[in-house]
Amino acid sequence: MAVKKRWHIALSATGASKSMNISIPQKGGLAIMALLAVILILFAASAVYIGYNQVRIAKADQILSENEKLTNCIIELSADVDSVLSKIKQIEEWEDKVRKDKNFKKINKEIREMGIGGIPVYDSSFVKLSHDFNNEYNLLLNNLDILKAKVEFNYDSHQDLVKQVELKELLYRNTPSIYPTYGRISDHYGWRTHPITKIRSYHHGLDFGNKSGTAIYATADGEVKITGRKRLFGKYIQLSHKFGYQTKYAHLDKILVKKGDVVKRGQIIGLMGNTGRSTGAHLHYEVLRYNKYRNPAKYLNKLEEDIIVSN
Repeated sequence: MAVKKRWHIALSATGASKSMNISIPQKGGLAIMALLAVILILFAASAVYIGYNQVRIAKADQILSENEKLTNCIIELSADVDSVLSKIKQIEEWEDKVRKDKNFKKINKEIREMGIGGIPVYDSSFVKLSHDFNNEYNLLLNNLDILKAKVEFNYDSHQDLVKQVELKELLYRNTPSIYPTYGRISDHYGWRTHPITKIRSYHHGLDFGNKSGTAIYATADGEVKITGRKRLFGKYIQLSHKFGYQTKYAHLDKILVKKGDVVKRGQIIGLMGNTGRSTGAHLHYEVLRYNKYRNPAKYLNKLEEDIIVSN
């Protein structure tokens, strides 16, 4: 009869006189060893799994925190965009006022809104991440599109406004718009009986009476085209201005400019006199546009607001 193999385990404490012997069958020992090995493996796997999950949890917490910060940033950016849009609205109102004050054509509200409407942009990139975040993100995208369209439109609009303002200023500076001298108007534009010839004729200017030596002013920016003396005009000056204007100043006592000089509105160009065919000291003043006589009375004290810029 075969003898079954057994394992003998002796246990003793340090300093003890006796030891405790344990005897177990070999198969039982192997089973215990296997069980211990399984327990160790499970313990190790559990430790690894717990550690791995702890890392994932930490990363998830970090991602949630970052998402929250990103959501707050998008909300703040949306608020900033809204603030900019509000300021653009104020700029548009300012531009409308300038256009009204300058007699420029107003931009209709419908035209300002062109290119801003349409189907809203919708990006679903973050819809799985967070519904609220995705909504805020798309709201920001749409507001940015509106902002971009408004900035581009207003940039072009303001450039046009600046050009119109500059053109109007140039037109005003070159349009006869002030009195050429001090004194009473002694003869008007139109048909009259000539004071010397007693013949009915057309008077192409205004006559301003005052004493000799009274200052004569250029009524607009321009260039001196002619200075000299004629039998009827006596000493006279002819100025050329932009936009087809010319002005003439006759019966002068003294000429203070020469041909080719550039003069500014309000600059003294001569002194009143009684030269040529004249009954007394006065200024004969004429305004022409595109070589056609105009009534100078319509250009006295002309304001910039009276100038209309057109094609």
